[in-house]
Amino acid sequence: MFSWTAKSPAVLRGGGVIAPDERLPWGQTGLMGVQHVIAMFGSTVLAPILMGFDPNLAVLMSGIGTLIFFLVTGGKVPSYLGSSFAFIGVVNVATG
Repeated sequence: MFSWTAKSPAVLRGGGVIAPDERLPWGQTGLMGVQHVIAMFGSTVLAPILMGFDPNLAVLMSGIGTLIFFLVTGGKVPSYLGSSFAFIGVVNVATG
């Protein structure tokens, strides 16, 4: 399940691509994780606030979605995008 192989930084400098069964070196993996948290904050916390939902529930459901995604893909695709601002229009129409 956790059998990702590290991709060499030299390969990445030459325009290499990270495959689903590979990962960045640990330093770059950490930086990408921080970037992901910053990027997902708006859609996971700000969007529910704008729609009048509890942000704690949105974070919980995003966590559950992440676990389901990880189980369905068998841990081979270590990426889950979380929530999105795309559902604001649907919620507005449904509650309007």
